[in-house]
Amino acid sequence: MNSSQLPSLGPENSAGCSAAPGECEIGYFISLSEKIPGWTRGEEAAELARLSFQQGTDAVIVEIGSFLGSGTIILAGPRRLRGSGKVHCIDSFDCSGDAFSVPHYQRILTSLGGGNLRNHFDDNIRSAGLAAWVEVHQGSARMISANWHTPIDLLFLDGDQSRAGAREAYDSWSPFLRPGGIIAIHNSHPDNHPIDHDGNWHLVETVVHPPSYAEIHRITSTTFARRG
Repeated sequence: MNSSQLPSLGPENSAGCSAAPGECEIGYFISLSEKIPGWTRGEEAAELARLSFQQGTDAVIVEIGSFLGSGTIILAGPRRLRGSGKVHCIDSFDCSGDAFSVPHYQRILTSLGGGNLRNHFDDNIRSAGLAAWVEVHQGSARMISANWHTPIDLLFLDGDQSRAGAREAYDSWSPFLRPGGIIAIHNSHPDNHPIDHDGNWHLVETVVHPPSYAEIHRITSTTFARRG
């Protein structure tokens, strides 16, 4: 599927766009993402989409923590524009996670009429036209990693944000991040310190440093770095 087959973006997103072919259309998928409950928005969403788009042919992208698919669309839309690659979504789809987050997950699911979280996710991905660019691995980060062997180009950590949960996801998946690959750690702003919800911040503070990582920067609440 090429960018000419996408729905019209409207003049506010496409007029006067001087970016590389395909990058103007990224805004369409960001706008789709914003219609789904989630937490990756604004400049951090744009950067995540841009980095997905920049990955090479047949890029392997792994998202830990997918919930309703808002972040998945940000990652998978650019791969549809590129015409290759896949986003691998790792999630138990049972509203589990750190103690701070679980009530929010449950409240959002109830507001959508309840039902099976995975079904809501699948519906959102299909509606976005991205089913061919997404592969779901239902289970915990550690469980799915036990049978994983493929180098990763972009790793997005947005799952259990207790310190134990965040570190387990990192330890399970970072060994597969190829040299030069990108890690993105959501919700890692230093001011975000609810009890048992600062795991991603703590992860950045303890492991995302040179020489293991370079080009370390944070946009809004997401820390980005390149594997050394």
